[in-house]
Amino acid sequence: MVANPMQKKARNSFLLGMVITLIVCLILFALFYFLIINKDKINEKEKGKEVIAYTLNQDVKSGDAITPDMLTQMKVYTSMLPSNYMDSSVLGSMQAQSDGGNIIAKVDMYKNTVLTSDLVTASDAIITNDVRYVEYNMLTLPTTISVGDYIDIRLTLPNGQDLIVVAKREVKSLLGDTIGLELTEGDIQMMESAIVEAYIMTASKLYAIQYVEPGNQVAAVKTYTPTTAVQNLIAANRNIGNEAKSALQARFDQNMRGYIDGDKGAYASQQKENLETGIQKQIEDAKAAREAYLSGLTSY
Repeated sequence: MVANPMQKKARNSFLLGMVITLIVCLILFALFYFLIINKDKINEKEKGKEVIAYTLNQDVKSGDAITPDMLTQMKVYTSMLPSNYMDSSVLGSMQAQSDGGNIIAKVDMYKNTVLTSDLVTASDAIITNDVRYVEYNMLTLPTTISVGDYIDIRLTLPNGQDLIVVAKREVKSLLGDTIGLELTEGDIQMMESAIVEAYIMTASKLYAIQYVEPGNQVAAVKTYTPTTAVQNLIAANRNIGNEAKSALQARFDQNMRGYIDGDKGAYASQQKENLETGIQKQIEDAKAAREAYLSGLTSY
């Protein structure tokens, strides 16, 4: 049976319409895929994977210990973080290296700062058996010094030489001119030697100087060499470990000791009087500081 030309034309038109519709659908699907689905995939790839990072929940100063309670976990995509962000494994590793499990801020940081490996360091403030809390009231202190600052203690000789007696110690307490520090037995012996010499040489100065960014700055090299008597005492002191003794004795400079003795020789006739005056003032200042401290307690 021969098809009616009109029927044939209608059928061809129908088939053509179906093909065009199919092509349009394929184009629309392709557009949908590239504009919607593929875009989401690209965005997801660009965002990276979701990870746990740590932010501070309070401000910290350079040199402060960062304890676990000061950190807040945050879920975030890796594309939003610097490559050296600290995840749990990095943080845990650094805490394991630290004394007491704390890490130390290298710089001042504000609340909500994301922790990165270049902002913190492992604590090296290991408390050895010979560490003691001591107070001094004869140091010249900076006007801006405060508890938590890190300081060097230096002795300036009458000839202008400036020697480092104790390096990078944290200020634990501050009451007027009385400063509290945690020092090793070796440091205590060095301080006592320097104090006596500062009393004898009235033109000398024993003073404290602050670190600018203690978290970033390493401790200064100690350059003060104590008297021969103190060196012998350190060598015989059983409270100082052998390793610490060796480190102390290795840095003692007898030439430097000669310069100090040369300056001190100018005070030969008045050494005893100067020393007695200095020690008496130290005792009186210590009593006054104690009375001020007790008075502050009873006022509450």
